[in-house]
Parts: sequence; structure tokens; C-alpha cells
Amino acid sequence: MNPLSHALSRNGNNFDLVRLLAAVAVVYGHSYLLQAPDGTTDWIQNALGFDGFGALGVYAFFLLSGMLVTASFDRQRSVPRFAALRIARLWPAVAVGSLVTVFVIGPLFTTLPLRDYFASGMTWANLDNFSTIVLKTGWALPGVFEHNRFPVDICGPLWTLPLEVRCYLIVLVTGLLGLLSSARGVALAAALGCAAFVLRVHVPHLQIGLRDFSETPGGYSFWPEPFFMLGMLLYGWRERINISGLTALGLMMVFLVFRDTAGAQPLFYLAFVVGVLWVGTTPLLRRLVPRHDYSYGIYLYGFMVQQCIANIAPQLSHVTSLLIAAPLILLCAALSWHCVERPVLKWCRARLARREAPLAEGMAAGDQA
Repeated sequence: MNPLSHALSRNGNNFDLVRLLAAVAVVYGHSYLLQAPDGTTDWIQNALGFDGFGALGVYAFFLLSGMLVTASFDRQRSVPRFAALRIARLWPAVAVGSLVTVFVIGPLFTTLPLRDYFASGMTWANLDNFSTIVLKTGWALPGVFEHNRFPVDICGPLWTLPLEVRCYLIVLVTGLLGLLSSARGVALAAALGCAAFVLRVHVPHLQIGLRDFSETPGGYSFWPEPFFMLGMLLYGWRERINISGLTALGLMMVFLVFRDTAGAQPLFYLAFVVGVLWVGTTPLLRRLVPRHDYSYGIYLYGFMVQQCIANIAPQLSHVTSLLIAAPLILLCAALSWHCVERPVLKWCRARLARREAPLAEGMAAGDQA
């Protein structure tokens, strides 16, 4: 038996491996999108008929995030600490990435004279990290990648960050309501999150409507947010959930039997979720867990590097472009982790620990009095 509660302990899981595989899947999926057609297509999408590698990678990210972010709030039960750690995880890498975009990618690839490039308001708008992370504003530079197969966009995966932030807010609000400390409370929190996903509030008139389910994100057959809510639910019921590779295999066999029916897609997602949890919890893969978490850097810089290669050599096959891009993406991700992400997280945790120490001492003194 492999209980999920044990896997959610600090050293009892392979979640960094899952994140790495998810980031690589996203990069691999984008290679078909960015390079000129070479007669090959995403074989996962061909086999399933709906989602490809990129979509599955994003779903895996949101599923793990739902579990781990909910666990983070439940352990801390501190709004300032939770908010500080979430900001430290998301924002610094994006801030540095925007600087790389404006001052490295732009000058190297723009078709405009540099004077015109730096005089454009479009250039400096990319440094507005709030719009990037919260308002779903992507990076675009004047004269850059305008003739690529996927034009203009510097970092396509940025569209998921505002979705992630909204999911964080759901955890924050439901945590403040005290719903994350029990299985039933987490179930209610996940239900409220699903309601927030289904409903759409239009400002400034505060009109409430339903999401248009006929429109899914480009290249996707489903939405990432429900996977986050499922992750919340899995955390709440972690004591009662046991992960089995045989269960994942059995569910995949059921999907294959019914793959030509209307229920094929939900059956696959069920098998996919159990499979992701198995990879993330089985001791068999513990040796493969990376020492450093490069997944976020790969996610941010992968598309950017691939766009550069597509701009220079659009006729390369997707495999050749990947082989060229891989070491460059890994270098960018390593620099992001070692020079930005990890130092900021360590500094943030140290500051929070120093602030909490006097409070703990004061409470202890009060208890003694």
C-alpha cells in the first residue's frame, strides 16, 4: 500500500520528478507548434484524439499544485507567510525573465533599429510583471518573431500563471474560512473553487454569467483549473487514498477498451491522474528525483529559446530543433534556479523564520507567566 498522506511528507515523494517531466512534456509539445511542419505530429495527440504532450504537462502541474499549495496553507495557517512564499515562488523568475526578454531577446531579434525598439512603449510594457502574472498579458516585442510560425509571442506558457494565481486565491479564501483543516471542509473548498471556475463575473457592472464551455484554451481539450481543484480534494482525503500502479494500469486498459465512446476522455483523465500520482509516490523512481527543481525555469525559458531557434532556422525538424534547444533551455533553467529562484526562496524563508521566532518566544513567556 502506498498512502498519499505518506507521499505528501517532506521526503516521501517524487513530485520534483513529475514537475520536471511535465515541463519537458510542455517543451516537447511546443516543438510541433513552433517549427515548420516536417511530416510528424504529436503522437500522444494522435493516439488520444484530444490532448497532446503540452496539455498533459500543464494538467500535471495544476494537479500537483492543488495538492501542495493546499498542504502549504494547511501547515502554516498564516496568510502573510502563505502569500510571501507564493509571491517568492512565482514573481522573481518572471521578473528576471522579463528583463532577459527586453534586454537580450529583443535587441538580438528585432527587425527595428535599436533606437526605435527602445523608444517603443510596447518594449517597456513587458516589465509590468503584475499584468503578466495577474492579468494574463503575455510578452510581445516590436519587430520580434513577427514572421515565426507562432508569431510575436515570446513566452506562450505565461497564460497559465494568472490561472494559477486565481487558484491560490481560492486556497487563501477557503483557508481563511477554516475549510482546509478537515476532509469535508476541503471537499467544500474544492466545490467552491469549481463554482468560481464555472461562474464569470464581468466588471465594472458586476454581471455574473456562466463560462462558455464551447471555448477551451488553444490546443487544449479541457481546462487546467479543475485539475487544481482535484488536487485540493486529493489533499483533503489523503489519509484514505492509496496509490497503486496496478490501478493506473487497469484504468488505462479500461480507457483503451472504451476509447471510441463518448466516455473516453473522462476515463483517460482518471487514468492520467492516478498515473501521475503513482509516478509522484512510488519508491521505484525515488533515485530519479532531481536534486534541483529546474521545472519552472524550463517552463518559462523553453518556449523563448524555441522561438529563437524557429526564427533562425524555421525549416529544422522538431527533433533537431529540440536537440539544439535542450542544452540552452537547461542552462537558462539552471541559472534561473541557482541565481534567482532558490536564493529568493531561502531568503524569504529565513526572513519569515526570524519574524516568527520572537512571536514564539513571546507566546512561551506568556505561557510561563
